[in-house]
Parts: sequence; structure tokens; C-alpha cells
Amino acid sequence: MDTTPFPEPESPEQERFWLYSRIEILALLSRLCSGNVPMTVYWGGDGECAVTLILEVNDGSGGLKLDMPGVERLGESMLAAADLVCVAFIDHIKIQFALHSPRRAVSGAYPALEAPIPERVLRLQRREYYRVRTPETLSASCLVPYSGEGGRYESLRVIDLSVGGMAMVAAPRHFEMSEASTIDRCFLDLPGVGTVTVRMRVAHLEGGGDDGVSRCGCEFVDLSAQARMMLQRYVQRIDVEQRQRPGGRRAA
Repeated sequence: MDTTPFPEPESPEQERFWLYSRIEILALLSRLCSGNVPMTVYWGGDGECAVTLILEVNDGSGGLKLDMPGVERLGESMLAAADLVCVAFIDHIKIQFALHSPRRAVSGAYPALEAPIPERVLRLQRREYYRVRTPETLSASCLVPYSGEGGRYESLRVIDLSVGGMAMVAAPRHFEMSEASTIDRCFLDLPGVGTVTVRMRVAHLEGGGDDGVSRCGCEFVDLSAQARMMLQRYVQRIDVEQRQRPGGRRAA
């Protein structure tokens, strides 16, 4: 995931980031409103979009009012849409929600667009997905099982890591990796933090020439709260070390 204002696609992994509490949703929308935070609104299948602001958040009437775009064509197109997807940022946190059945309204003396308060809001904090390259001083490794009998593992070197997944240099001698395969009970060693048990899905493989070496990208599946905390601690530790180096910068 990146920090562009494009909507995030629906994903089971994002369920934990959705807010369903009306109190929390109203507080977040009110913050967007009071801060005059620019918001990009998308609709239709052709990527139509416009930048607007939240003018009013009214819990009593259950309505959210947006500033109508200055271009009349865009405003009419928004009103004709069945759904609008709104994206904004607060303190590097991505906020996303859908508005249904928009209708024409006014806010003070200004033309506006009104829709019901959304039932859920995505609150995605980017720091959870910062990816860091593992340095030699704190290099992580992953023990991947290759036998159904248990107790047989092959160690693969981790080259970058985030709370969402990791990339490894894969040249396994005892098994073959395949895209979309899911591997249970892998032991990820995080120097200075500890060892966590993870389940991972192979998202993509690159390389794999005559030498059998490839770059394997994996995403974590059903990550436990404790594993997430330890991964975040490791990522933060690497981040601090990289920042302290002369000319250091975060990995993209």
C-alpha cells in the first residue's frame, strides 16, 4: 500500500482497520470538517474524481455535507453517482469511506452535496506498513518447514520486512516455492526482539535462473497480536538505526 490518495481495494487483511463505532466515526469526520482537510472523491468506473471539503457533520439528521465542486459538470456527475468513495489524510493516516445516494443540498449560502453518515470508515496508519531493509548487524532469517513429518526446516535470509509481509532470498535445496501457496508454522528470527511463529502466503517470485536463487515476496496471514507487536518493534529498531547513520534514509 502507498500514500497516494487513491482508494484502497477491499481486502480481508484490512478488516482490523475499519471503524464501526458511530461515536468514533463522527469524531473523525468532525476532525476532517473542523480542519478543512482536503478530500478526494471518486465515483464511476472511469476514474472520475474531484477535490472537496466536508462542510457539516450533523448527527441529528444523520447527514454529511460536502462542498460542491466549482465545475458544474463534476457536481452533476457526483449527484448522478450511486456511491462516492472519499479519501483524505490526517497526520499521515489514511481515511477512507463510502457515501451512498448523494443528493443536492445547501450549507449556509453555498451549494452542497449531502449523504448519510457512513456506517464504517477505514483508518489506515502507514507506519504499520513501512518496509525496512534488514542490515547485516540485525539481519533476520526465517525457518521454513519442508517436511510434513515436522522438525525439518530450511533457513532463508530475509532482505526486507514490514508488519504486512517480507521478502527473502530463496534458494531452497529441500523444497520448491510456488506462488499463491500458503506455508504454516514458519519461525521468523528477529535479532534483538525474539522469534515469532508466522503463517505466510507466497505473493510473488522473481528470478530463479540456473542457480535456483530467487526473490520471494510473502504476506503474513492471520498474524497474532503478539507477533504484530514484535514485528513492529523490530521495524522501529531498524528504522532508528538507519536514521542514525550518516545520510541514512528509510527503505521504500
